[in-house]
Amino acid sequence: MPIFDQGYQHWSGSLSGHALRWLTIARHGVRVGMKNPFLRIVVIAAWLPAIGLAFMLSLWGLLEQQSPLVNSLLSFLRGFFRPQMIADPHHYRVAVWTLCYQTFLDFELYFSMVVILLVGPGLISQDLRFNALPLYFSRPLRRIDYFAGKLGVVGWFLGMVVILPSLIAYGLGLLFSLDITILRDTFPLLLACLAYGAVIVLSAGTLILALSSLSRNSRYVALFWIALWFVTMSVGQILAAADSHQRRFAQFHRQAQVLAPQQAGENLTPEQLMARERAMEEWARNSRKEFLDEEQRAAQTNWRPLVSYTGNLARVGRQLLDTDAVWAELSRLEPVEMQEQFLLRNLGPQYPWYWSACVLAVLFGLSACILNFRVRSLDRLK
Repeated sequence: MPIFDQGYQHWSGSLSGHALRWLTIARHGVRVGMKNPFLRIVVIAAWLPAIGLAFMLSLWGLLEQQSPLVNSLLSFLRGFFRPQMIADPHHYRVAVWTLCYQTFLDFELYFSMVVILLVGPGLISQDLRFNALPLYFSRPLRRIDYFAGKLGVVGWFLGMVVILPSLIAYGLGLLFSLDITILRDTFPLLLACLAYGAVIVLSAGTLILALSSLSRNSRYVALFWIALWFVTMSVGQILAAADSHQRRFAQFHRQAQVLAPQQAGENLTPEQLMARERAMEEWARNSRKEFLDEEQRAAQTNWRPLVSYTGNLARVGRQLLDTDAVWAELSRLEPVEMQEQFLLRNLGPQYPWYWSACVLAVLFGLSACILNFRVRSLDRLK
């Protein structure tokens, strides 16, 4: 075959800065991902909760204006909110927006896991399978640029699912409110949503990249991700339910020990029967309070939800949105004897949020180490 003279050839194209070298990899990955019909369906389906979020925020804005358009929907709102909240919507604006965003992000977290399942497994595993790393690193490309480009692919699709719908719903809520003070009240909430989206992108993105670098077969990576997401979530819920069931069984056992002597066949006068009933009611109230206190103490020290990866992400998200303070405020609308049960039912796991943050940080560091050893630059390739 002929050999051509390889002399100097003048470059006539446009030069770009080194800071955007990762963007080329990200754009190529996005183009490839958009060709997946299942991914497009999931992204479209992920916008359904966003439509619900925009509807609720817009409806609450109309309620604050006392618009006649919302009068026909008051019965619908009474099914979700207390009468005090509907009577004074301005006072409960932040609480309602926070709960709406929390519900939206809970749904979007599961959509995010499915999106990563469809996007992430082949990002690095296919490069390893086809030995494409020398083609990347033979150009002026650093490993950090390569990782940032691959992470940008995950970030783009997660942004389409989590961040962009949050921004659009926030804008619609502002438009329907027509009150400039709403920007002051809810802008920290928007920052919290953006921060939570960044946490999901960094944590889940680096983790799926690390899993993708461990195998040349994308199917194995997908199975690893399903195990990390679905299996750990199921195991965490089972462990938490078993722990709660064990405490309830111990409570019922103590109750049976107290009731057994009282149920003996004794001939008691009506006054003695009434006194015994009053004593039993007092014991039941004290026992219920003791059980609630025990449940709260157990929730603050329960490590079982830490097994779930999505549970840790959700716990950090609740801390960023500060939903615990919102539920504490809404509990004041309940009768005094029902406030503890209301909080226990709605707050969810109350172990310290930094436990979940530490778990996510450990997984991030482990993912960075795996990527460092599995993806090598050209001078270290064998």
